[in-house]
Amino acid sequence: MVRLRPFQGVLYDPQRVDLSQVVAPPYDVISPADQKRYYQQDPHNVVRLIAGEVRPSDTPQDNKYTRAAAFFRDWLADGILRREVRPRLYVYRHQFVDPLSHQSRSRLGIMGVVELEPFGHGVLPHEQTHARAKADRLSLTRAVIANLSPVFALYDDPRSAVGAIIEPTMADPPRLSITSEDGDHHTIWSVEGDQRFAQLAEVFNVSTLYIADGHHRYETALNFRNYQRQQHPQASADAAFNYVLMLLVDVRDPGLTILPTHRILHDLNRFDATELLRLLSERHRVVPRDNRAALLAAMQHEVPSPSGGGQGGGHRIGMVIPSPAGGGGQGGGYYTIDIDQTTAADPVSRLDVSVLHEEILQRELDLTPAELEQERYLSYSRDVDIVLQRVESGAAQAAFLLRAPAIRDVVEVARAGQVMPQKSTYFYPKPASGIVFNPLDATIRIPSFPPSLAGEGRDGI
Repeated sequence: MVRLRPFQGVLYDPQRVDLSQVVAPPYDVISPADQKRYYQQDPHNVVRLIAGEVRPSDTPQDNKYTRAAAFFRDWLADGILRREVRPRLYVYRHQFVDPLSHQSRSRLGIMGVVELEPFGHGVLPHEQTHARAKADRLSLTRAVIANLSPVFALYDDPRSAVGAIIEPTMADPPRLSITSEDGDHHTIWSVEGDQRFAQLAEVFNVSTLYIADGHHRYETALNFRNYQRQQHPQASADAAFNYVLMLLVDVRDPGLTILPTHRILHDLNRFDATELLRLLSERHRVVPRDNRAALLAAMQHEVPSPSGGGQGGGHRIGMVIPSPAGGGGQGGGYYTIDIDQTTAADPVSRLDVSVLHEEILQRELDLTPAELEQERYLSYSRDVDIVLQRVESGAAQAAFLLRAPAIRDVVEVARAGQVMPQKSTYFYPKPASGIVFNPLDATIRIPSFPPSLAGEGRDGI
């Protein structure tokens, strides 16, 4: 059972800041150059909260976590941030350009708080988490005492019940309209009214959530909840720390987009490109491609089973090695590797990324699972031009190109209680951080049955 609830969020006051200058992507996709740019963009940019700078002079009393807490507290006191006067849900429409097809697309979701529960029943993951990232996010949450970015999750709504409930809300003028620096457009509507809250709660009560992005944030919220329960043993079940801010998107939303994440091989002393080609050709169908354009075009095609059996659906991996094979020099050798479709029953083994890891990286290159986990010889990129340029220039030993998994793959893996190899999915684009924050003070209560909104004051912003 999924318990979706309205909450009294904290938002930037659009009368005090230019919203386009204060939102940013989630912390885990902000590079050092991005961080510097966001710091310079506006003194109230959300980067100061979610991905603050680390200074040589940092101490336990003055560090990126304590500074984030101070920023959040000061911005509230100064009116840069304002808390809603009553609980709300939000409709979030994210309009963007697909970087692969270059087509305009739109994704629609509901933002609210969801009662926390361990993975395995109402909320299912599809990828592994790492202790260091969770420790970082927990330190931040304990300092600021708020969810600063939403967990992005999918839900299944075969009757499109949610769309019918929120349609009247979207007929009204939006609450916020933001065009971020990347050209994406973020439109926010406030959802109000006991009836709509109850209708949405009823839909989600029988739903399952599949985490798309934010596994570390979700587990951090669980860890923070457990910490708060120890600190406040008398707190009621509706205490805010028992919930987490989430963006919920229908699995059938036409705007859902997953980008592939490619693998770059480097610094592997035992690597021999000529020998790898020989080994792969003995076991699979290796096809040379004339150039990078031909390779990229071939990666878009449906793949028949190389053995000629079945209905297609074989695995295709793109491979680029410096040209000539085994040597340095400029240019590159371009290949597709077609591998028979696996007969394994579990959904993880049927993924292209799993086949790459098992059949090529581990079997032929003898990389261990630990070496893959540590990223000693592999780096990752979604930018195919960067990937190809590194190999063509001789800066990398090889690159392996992947096709993105489908949404159904994510759901099937989650339902099976499994997880994909690391960096298997990149849901694009990431929901913006800075739209709304969820305060987690122990004194805050989340309404389980929202009180009447009739007769209450005007909006907080």
